[in-house]
Amino acid sequence: MVRLLFLLALGWAAGGRAAEEKPVLFSPVSEEPEWRLLDPGQGRLTRREFENRLAKIFDPSGALRPYLLWDDGGVTLFRDEARTRPLYRLTFAPGDAAADVATPVLGGGDSARPLAGKVICLDPGHIGGDWADIEERTFRIGNDRPVVEGELNLRTSRLLAERLESAGAKVVWTHDGFEPTTSLRPADLYPEAIAYLLQGSLGARMPRYSVNRLIRWNAELLFYRSAEIQARARRVNEELRPDLTLCIHYNAAPWPGGRVRLTSANRLVVFVHGSYTAAELAFDDQKFHLLRKLLENSTPVELGVGEAIGRQFQEQWGFRPENYEGSGYAHASGAGPYVWHRNLIANRMFDGPVVFVEGPYMNDRAIYPWIQAGEYEGTRGFAGKSRRNLFREYAEQVAAGVVEYFRRQAESSATFTNYSP
Repeated sequence: MVRLLFLLALGWAAGGRAAEEKPVLFSPVSEEPEWRLLDPGQGRLTRREFENRLAKIFDPSGALRPYLLWDDGGVTLFRDEARTRPLYRLTFAPGDAAADVATPVLGGGDSARPLAGKVICLDPGHIGGDWADIEERTFRIGNDRPVVEGELNLRTSRLLAERLESAGAKVVWTHDGFEPTTSLRPADLYPEAIAYLLQGSLGARMPRYSVNRLIRWNAELLFYRSAEIQARARRVNEELRPDLTLCIHYNAAPWPGGRVRLTSANRLVVFVHGSYTAAELAFDDQKFHLLRKLLENSTPVELGVGEAIGRQFQEQWGFRPENYEGSGYAHASGAGPYVWHRNLIANRMFDGPVVFVEGPYMNDRAIYPWIQAGEYEGTRGFAGKSRRNLFREYAEQVAAGVVEYFRRQAESSATFTNYSP
């Protein structure tokens, strides 16, 4: 019966799409863009600065240009490449001089407590707990304790919070436990999962499941990847309004031959927002968020914080940086070898500066035993080096980078301006 309904829906959706020619949003649980929220950016950027940000940060491939129509006073964004369905018009500041653009200034405080007066949000990646299997971010080797990324992220974030608070910051959280932020559950998202299969996931990699299992798999995907992160975004944007958000993650390499076994692939990366792809920019909500983040101008802070964290990684750990050259979905930022522009859901939807840190590979031969050792006191030997526990070292390096950035700001400027309205 489900298969029949699925095939009937496929025929209906194909016919409806042909008649209406309206692309769906990137995710069926996304909200319609509120274009009026871009209005504070009217007349504040020159065309030169707009094009500079577009080319260097958000759209290095030029994928948005077919949707843009330029004139002397501004640019109009269209839904379609034929430029028949306008979405929004942005006016430019006159002339070539730099406009009065509100760049986030995060200086202030003092050199002893450089984070005083700052609100820093921690976003431990994933959920963990009872949801780890659904998220597909857990594994177990033999009789060892399971490795659950959501739990590793939360452990590290709690230690990071201690260090940030000792430097004067007020720390707030998108979540601090193993319960979802969203009130939705996978069972609530079956209609959206079918819509996603029919329209939103064309060309995406899909597991070879039965139709029933495929719908369930997509409902779970929409739950933890879309609904959960969007719920966190609403909390950040409407309640917390931080000066900086840090998304804390661990990484993993593909299993060799598809089997659960360790590999040697450990690298580190720090993501800042940007680098939209042509496939993403076919959708209205992606166009909206590109413009919103471009006008917000959080990139200078993201690059400064990201570069400082990357330098700590390089000096303290020396692990290799990731290299996404030629990937088509990320490009180098120029702020050190560890910092790359990439369009992720969290750094796209969260207001203000967002720095997304991907820590060590959980299934790396050198890192795995360090994870298994847990939060021990003192030091132990791993790979020929004396190490404190992994979670503390990771947290302290991120904290040291953040403190270093804000200390430089405190020394260079006595002015503090929260980007939030």
